[in-house]
Amino acid sequence: MKEYIVRRTPIPAPLTADNYEGPWATANVLEIDQFPWYAGGSKQRTWVRALYDPDALYLQFHAEDRHISSKVTELNGPVCTDSCVEFFASPEPDKRPHYFNFEANCCGVFHLGWGAGRPRRRLIGRDLANGIEVMTAFPGKTKEESPADEHWWLTVTLHFDILGEFIGRPIAAKPGSVWKGNFYRCGGVTDPQYATWNPVGTPGPDFHQPEFFGTLRFE
Repeated sequence: MKEYIVRRTPIPAPLTADNYEGPWATANVLEIDQFPWYAGGSKQRTWVRALYDPDALYLQFHAEDRHISSKVTELNGPVCTDSCVEFFASPEPDKRPHYFNFEANCCGVFHLGWGAGRPRRRLIGRDLANGIEVMTAFPGKTKEESPADEHWWLTVTLHFDILGEFIGRPIAAKPGSVWKGNFYRCGGVTDPQYATWNPVGTPGPDFHQPEFFGTLRFE
């Protein structure tokens, strides 16, 4: 199983693509580079940076993409059918099997669920979702493919108090905390690759596989 060290930031990480200076320059970089169900097409690259402080977890995704598209506009809709990045995490892996799944398309529309497995997942409501901060390269309602497509990025601030209210118990991270999780990428309509950070050993694409989560260790 892979391990990623989440570094602590002394100031909140900005909702920006820039990672050459400021907090994002201090983050470790992981690559979503496993293609367990590859059948053909382009294996486009995706990089992720993660930081935390006492208040939030910050994620920054950069994705190569020659076919950038999104059509889903509703909260908790099927954003995985668009150009999409995803983060699944179990914040208390030694106590309960529950995990949350944050999935967001290239326009920043997201799906956020919680539960012990795929069935009967709790979905975040509009009021709490308004507190999840997301910024992307394409902040419009939808995005059509273009010959100029090359790359897109997304950053998100996941506030621990909002996550805690959503799941009904406190969530926090501090030095020495250990979560389990995985990062994923969906390629959209034209080149629908399904990529993972930690390998997933299922016959077909299925991201709801906590037994294949890697280790997230908070510095």
